[in-house]
Amino acid sequence: MTHAERILRVMRGEMVDVIPFVPRLDLWWIANALRDTLPEQFKTKRPDQIAREMGWACYHMVPDFTNMMRGPEDILHRALGLYSFKQSVYTLRFPDDVEIHVEDQDGQQTIDYHTPVGSIRTVGGLTEAMQRAGASLGWTQEHAIQRPEDYKVVGYIFENLEVLPNYEGAKEYVGEIGDCGVVAVGGPSLGASPMHHIQKEFLDPTQFFYEYKDNHSLMAELSEKVGVYFEKALKVIEEGPGDVVLWGGNYDDMLTYPPYFEKEILPWLQKVSERMSAKGKILATHTDGENQGLMDLIRDCGAQVAESVTPYPMTKVRIEEYYARWSDRMTIMGGIPECLLLEETGSDEELDAYLDNLFRSVAPGNKLILGIADSTPPNAVFDRLIRIGDRVAEEGRLPLEAGGARPVSEAGLERAAERVSAAPPPDEGLLTVRDALVQGDGPALNASVEELLGRGVSAQDILDKGMLQTMEEIGAKFKTGDVFIPEVLLSARAMNEALLILEPHLAGGKKEAEHKVLIGTVSGDLHDIGKNMVVIMLRGVGFEIRDIGINVTTEEFVREVREYEPEVLGLSALLTTTMPEMRKVIDALAEAGLRDSVKVLVGGAPVNQRYADEIGADAYAPDAGASVEAAKKLIGRA
Repeated sequence: MTHAERILRVMRGEMVDVIPFVPRLDLWWIANALRDTLPEQFKTKRPDQIAREMGWACYHMVPDFTNMMRGPEDILHRALGLYSFKQSVYTLRFPDDVEIHVEDQDGQQTIDYHTPVGSIRTVGGLTEAMQRAGASLGWTQEHAIQRPEDYKVVGYIFENLEVLPNYEGAKEYVGEIGDCGVVAVGGPSLGASPMHHIQKEFLDPTQFFYEYKDNHSLMAELSEKVGVYFEKALKVIEEGPGDVVLWGGNYDDMLTYPPYFEKEILPWLQKVSERMSAKGKILATHTDGENQGLMDLIRDCGAQVAESVTPYPMTKVRIEEYYARWSDRMTIMGGIPECLLLEETGSDEELDAYLDNLFRSVAPGNKLILGIADSTPPNAVFDRLIRIGDRVAEEGRLPLEAGGARPVSEAGLERAAERVSAAPPPDEGLLTVRDALVQGDGPALNASVEELLGRGVSAQDILDKGMLQTMEEIGAKFKTGDVFIPEVLLSARAMNEALLILEPHLAGGKKEAEHKVLIGTVSGDLHDIGKNMVVIMLRGVGFEIRDIGINVTTEEFVREVREYEPEVLGLSALLTTTMPEMRKVIDALAEAGLRDSVKVLVGGAPVNQRYADEIGADAYAPDAGASVEAAKKLIGRA
């Protein structure tokens, strides 16, 4: 049985002879080739050649990130989420009445789109430094939608895009992989639906939720026009080559929270599933992210393969729970968290313990394709890949015998969080403040604050007993999954507006000094949604925050600590390649004589308590909710 045959049979739910091992190597290879750090025996070899030599199967998605472009124009329109890779089954053509002007400077493109209904501008790029860090498609610095009138312009472009077949390029790519593995043909977007595309591509992640509330009719109208493009692409894809279609991904119960997923994403996945099934194709969807609150929705989406499943300790869901809840309907692909391949975040013993647990807890072992989730990281210890491959070959013979799933370690067990049922403020007059804040209703909150001030209620009581106490409750419920990101964002926005009314009154009294927190994402890392949530949560419970943004150098952190004199410094990193910057910042603070004056709190998807301890951080927070508790403990407020 070939690798390709084995993978396809498992994707269709059949029992085979051994669990396939498919360590996606493309992004690892790109980063190490650019840094000239590939293992000596592989210096002249490409990812597929390495996999074949090691006896591993290949899994490729479109595009082939190691050779995806005919030229820079293929990813030029990244800020619109539009790509025309040479391996795609389709190519795109903009309407003749859309004029496009590009200004390129050091890998960053400023693009102006002029249409009959108006103009928009985007700014973004893909530099070599970003590729060395493991980035694949670049980043967007200025998003397409900045004003309400931009909705119409973006809608015009998408409604009038031409989607043309490019079957030869896709067939050539599938043929190159051959029996070594499987190619997943890409959908029209990194988003699973038109609204998901809008969320991922057109707006800042935080701003999306404000717009979804404030300009929902404009957004719904744009979603329909983006849907025209999705439908055109779907018709081309379903008639094209390839056994597997990868449609949408990056589901996170914080960002694509359950009610939103059910309304805006699930119907499109189910629609695509029906269309692909009718053509005999397998639908896969990229589930990389925190799936705890989405388990049933993803299971019911119609996809046959949950691709890039990323379990605990990188997320809250353990591999045994994924297998128990999904394997009756979906094949699980991935399952080995990339943090276990890094010296900084996992030991050889921890990797072996994880594999011990996996083989005991996924019996009988069908509907499982093992791989590194999301993908093999640039700084992976290659010997650990070899170790995984050897153990799968030896212990992954099917069917597996059932065995009691044992935890990775007692210390790793998460304590069950208590659900918060907050008591109302003691003053019934403050209930209106609480209710308005919970609803994120800014005008109602402002009116309640004005009324209470007029009745002689002190501004400090309104702040402490009405607003800060309620934000504490919201933060606690966010941590347990009882409220979602939009509710937190809208509540925080309403509170910030109401503070403008309170501030003159607070200034006249004895306002308690706020504890100061400096926060930023480390050098080389362009991610900010997690950091932004931490800022909102901390500010909501009374901390004074200075957010210095993304891609912050060590020197900038040191300078800001010296000038701002914070009690807590928050460092965020979402990439395994940027984690080492945290240690550099801590060491630089020590060299500057500032380390004893500030507590360092670290967080981000690849970071864990072990790494925090190793680099000398004072605390680690796995998520935005936990950051509040951690910050309070650091300043003695817990």
